[in-house]
Amino acid sequence: MNDRNQAEYRLPQDLESLCTPALLRRPENLTVACWTFPHWHPNPFNDRLYGKGWTEYIQMRGCRPWFPGHHQPRTPLLGELNEREPATWEKYIDLARPAGIDVFVFDWYWFEGGPVFHEALEEGFLQARNLDQMRFAVMWTNHPWAIWFPTAGYFPEDEALRAWENSGLGGYEPTHAGPETSSEVWRSLAYLIARYFHHPQYWRINGEPVLAIWNMAQLVKKFGLGGVRRMLADLREFAARLGHAGIYIHAIIQEPDMIPMMKDMTQMGVQSYSVYNSIAMATSTRPDEEELLDYGVLAASVVNQVWPEYDAACDLPCFPNINPGTDNAPRVLEPRRGSAPSRAKWPATPIVINETPAAFEALARAALAYLNARPSILPVVTIGCWNEWTEGHYLLPDTKHGFGMLRALQRALGKD
Repeated sequence: MNDRNQAEYRLPQDLESLCTPALLRRPENLTVACWTFPHWHPNPFNDRLYGKGWTEYIQMRGCRPWFPGHHQPRTPLLGELNEREPATWEKYIDLARPAGIDVFVFDWYWFEGGPVFHEALEEGFLQARNLDQMRFAVMWTNHPWAIWFPTAGYFPEDEALRAWENSGLGGYEPTHAGPETSSEVWRSLAYLIARYFHHPQYWRINGEPVLAIWNMAQLVKKFGLGGVRRMLADLREFAARLGHAGIYIHAIIQEPDMIPMMKDMTQMGVQSYSVYNSIAMATSTRPDEEELLDYGVLAASVVNQVWPEYDAACDLPCFPNINPGTDNAPRVLEPRRGSAPSRAKWPATPIVINETPAAFEALARAALAYLNARPSILPVVTIGCWNEWTEGHYLLPDTKHGFGMLRALQRALGKD
């Protein structure tokens, strides 16, 4: 790396200044796993919360630009596909596999004593005719659920939801707590182990089915480090009784309370970790007076700040995570813009501009260099996200870039 101020680095221009050029190649036995958000299909849970047939496409298309040139609303080039339909996933697999994606990791939720939003996985993906071409796994997503658009004048008591209040305008109304009691935690995890791990397309590492967990810190708060370690040991024993080699536990580092917990993950029984959205994590590296954040600058910060800092925080393998963008505007109320620039006051939510396929391709290539510089860890890249339209990070084609992000990934991975 040269001596230029890191604030000046930008992708794709400075890729070879940030990475050793000889390492910018695909490592052998690479696995690319892509987070997948199952909220784009009608389901009974949302029917009860909003009304018959509601999906988050309604919220997506209802967003309006906050400033000139703001890329809102986001519009799927393929249309608002129903992810409960096998045909949707057949199309998705046909797009993902040539681009180099090996695994869809489904966010997986448990409320009211049972799974929700699982229809996209069970009725859609698992019924696809080309299922044999794609592996899958689940991420046990244990955050609380809410109406994911703030209610003006409402300020939640829940600590996690208070963190998302939008500049004093209002906050998210909670609807359901995540699994919290020992019985609900156990029942939900045992359910997904018994239901999915046996599937021949389930993702395994070293023969063990992969279980990603959203927020280990929530479990530690409830049960302590020793309690979490015993719980994971019990789950592994349960999986062994079902004929599995064990469970490969992968932790997600995205919630703020996970940061101080990273040093303790080995004690918990975790085997690897990564973030969910590295571009969003990089926003904290920028000064508050930068209201709108440039994707190329943030992508460079991911390479020379986020990945190294997270990798050094724990002795477990840290897989690099890449993202094609971030824009949370569809999920928040727009605050009033003051005369003095302050990102904390406006937009008061992450909005990243100038995302381009070229910059995303460079970030993907940098992830390969990261892995090649660490030959002792498994070569795994995680991507957030396949379809997170309302948070502005998705690989699916839209009416701005077309198929550009998928083709950029394809080029970076040498899949042309």
